[in-house]
Amino acid sequence: MSFGKLYGFAENARTRMCLIAAKYSGVELELIPTNPFKGEYPEEFKAQSPTLRLPGFEKDGNFFFEVTAVASYIAAASGDKANLLGKTLEEKTVVRQWASFLNSELLTMLGNWYRPYLKLVPYNKKVADDSEAGARRCLDIVNKALHKSTFLASERITLADVMLAVIIARASEVILDPKTRAEFPNVYRHLHTLANQDVLKEFYPSLTLLSGPAQLPKEDKPKKEKAPAVAAVKKEKAPKKAAKEEEDEDDGPLAPPEPKAKHPCEALGPAKCFPLDELKRQYSNLETPDALKWFEEHFDPQEYSLWHAVYKYPEELTQVFMSANLIGGFHNRLEGSRKYLFGNASVYGENNKSAIQGVYLIRGAKHEDVFNVAPDWESYDFKPLDIKADKDLIHNAWKWEGEMDGKPIADSKTFK
Repeated sequence: MSFGKLYGFAENARTRMCLIAAKYSGVELELIPTNPFKGEYPEEFKAQSPTLRLPGFEKDGNFFFEVTAVASYIAAASGDKANLLGKTLEEKTVVRQWASFLNSELLTMLGNWYRPYLKLVPYNKKVADDSEAGARRCLDIVNKALHKSTFLASERITLADVMLAVIIARASEVILDPKTRAEFPNVYRHLHTLANQDVLKEFYPSLTLLSGPAQLPKEDKPKKEKAPAVAAVKKEKAPKKAAKEEEDEDDGPLAPPEPKAKHPCEALGPAKCFPLDELKRQYSNLETPDALKWFEEHFDPQEYSLWHAVYKYPEELTQVFMSANLIGGFHNRLEGSRKYLFGNASVYGENNKSAIQGVYLIRGAKHEDVFNVAPDWESYDFKPLDIKADKDLIHNAWKWEGEMDGKPIADSKTFK
């Protein structure tokens, strides 16, 4: 008898994490084919999922989303007989800690790095370099953690280990070449240890590792050309192989690749009240109160808008430094909108009792045009702000001061 319905597809990394958790727990899941890249959205999934991101899980009239929550629920189905969630309170906390880091940081950075190699997005050297640097930082953190330990959270395999193995196995097929793998020996010892477990052997009969340097598809290699956008799109849409490659790269819908696509804000043209770079200079060179005064004197709501962003899942936040890293990762993934965005985001509170919010200025009035370049932008609630009515919130955010629901500010990051 099925324990519940899992919405996703087997090749998708986050769906696979849940399927492996089910195997460890000894429960059967009904996998409902749901593939955003093929436009496969069951009506019951669309009706229940607030994000349309994979995986989704339905049981007894309840619907759950986000991989860490779903996989944890499935692991607990049999009383967590495999101890995937940890035995003690400390172990459980460490499992959640690593699961959050691996999902929000490592997987996102690696995905941004290798998507151009699968023709999911156009190649952008700046984005690729930043993503590679971020992925290497994350891999170094994991590699150091595994230096003296066989597994991440305890002396036995936990959900954190399963997630890491799935992430590294996929990235090793696409972007992590032999030279890079040699830099992180503990990560690969861990991968081979996991791949030799009976449960994971069902999903990985043999590991496929990149044998040489990763190669961009010919048409995506950076070069100067004036080929029409329509012709480029036709080349990429034709092969069925490309669609197959796209299937397991993310947990939510992505637009079809458009190498010549322009940023939506580009159509707005230069702002007449002030260029955004000028505000960034004022903020960097003046005392913050003086920069805010300059901003208020020059702000035109017809050309710019202010937005309040609040992280939706504070219950998943653990260590303050990791929450700050989550903001930093989000800012890294906003690189494609750097010309049209400025703001601050902060962590409030203390370890295991924190929240995240930020205040951003964007070109134009449509926040989705600016923020949707980051795959995790839907993890935040966005609300428009009024420069006068919300003055205190704006000032506190940009001055790194104030509180959020009684929690004092702990750390801040500026996007400029």
